[in-house]
Amino acid sequence: MNPVSSPHVDDRPWYRYPLLWLAILLPASSVIAGLTTLYIAVINADSPVVDEWYKEGRGINRSAEQEQIAARLGIGLVLSQVGAGVQARLTSDAGIPAPELITVALRHPTLKEKDVLLTLHHQGNGVFRGDGALPSMGRFIATASTPEGHWRLYQSGNIEDGTVRLGHATKP
Repeated sequence: MNPVSSPHVDDRPWYRYPLLWLAILLPASSVIAGLTTLYIAVINADSPVVDEWYKEGRGINRSAEQEQIAARLGIGLVLSQVGAGVQARLTSDAGIPAPELITVALRHPTLKEKDVLLTLHHQGNGVFRGDGALPSMGRFIATASTPEGHWRLYQSGNIEDGTVRLGHATKP
């Protein structure tokens, strides 16, 4: 056999071919990018604002009745930051007796870590106090109720001048 007529055989090993590395590099980079995206999604996952949304959805009819009672009684609540705690003034057009305890939840519409839950104790003359801090500003969804569930205030709004007004609370 004539060496001139025989086909040329390349004696380089497989890893010396640049087109082969290009064929390996493209799918490998896709796999790495996909795993990186998965890692970022798992580490920075958004938490739901309300974990028990199904139970809250079932209680809508019950809470709507409590909200109607609060509206008929003309109940209002004004929350303000006083020192390291929160002070609230409860008012009512019907002159209802003040409960011993009021629970207030200020929920941020999208970020669970900005939610605030306050337990306010009656101090006398419609004034309530509790530990905690009001958010300085921004949108919120507020819920105020008694442990007995006689009435409930529910509304969304903005915090203005460090004060939260719920229900029939009027500006001074």
